[in-house]
Amino acid sequence: MPSRLACLAPAALLLLLACQPRTTASVFGPWEEGLTLHYEDPSLPQPKRFEQRLQIRVAKATFTPGAPTLVQLDMASQHGQLPLLLRYDRGGIALVDGQGQVLRQPLPQGFPQTDRWSDQDIQYRIVGRAAWDGASILPASSDPVGYWVEARTPKGLVQRTLYLPNLGEVESQELRDGTWVTTSRLVARGFIDIPAIKRS
Repeated sequence: MPSRLACLAPAALLLLLACQPRTTASVFGPWEEGLTLHYEDPSLPQPKRFEQRLQIRVAKATFTPGAPTLVQLDMASQHGQLPLLLRYDRGGIALVDGQGQVLRQPLPQGFPQTDRWSDQDIQYRIVGRAAWDGASILPASSDPVGYWVEARTPKGLVQRTLYLPNLGEVESQELRDGTWVTTSRLVARGFIDIPAIKRS
């Protein structure tokens, strides 16, 4: 009898593992309808920094079981408004047009397991995981640990961006004369729009 049980144990273990629910890939972008994110460029002096603040709001999100998620983001600044359509699929993020054609692929499918890729002659790689030092503005339920992604253009521009789960970009830096300079940083998040910035 013990030998029979020993033979059955591996089969039972495989069956148990097969019945476990599959873990879904993390979404490294905002997807909650109404979520509003505000970004500033810390390299600018005030009041120019506030005047050039960028607002991104999740206008619409479409979820279908087993299919990619489509998210419409409304981007607003003193220069105007611009709608963006993103497709989240298996960890990847693609900017698409109204017909679903991919315009840009900042994060590939399989991210972060896929740690090197290219898109439109831009070379990307994951630098590593890191906890964001600005996480104090996030709710306790938010994961403050994400991935730094480096981008290199054919002309030599080097940038890196920190992506957090369910938020996406929270900080971007640019390499200038051997020094990393922060050019975009999430400074506020919530579910209420700020008044539109009017030009004087």
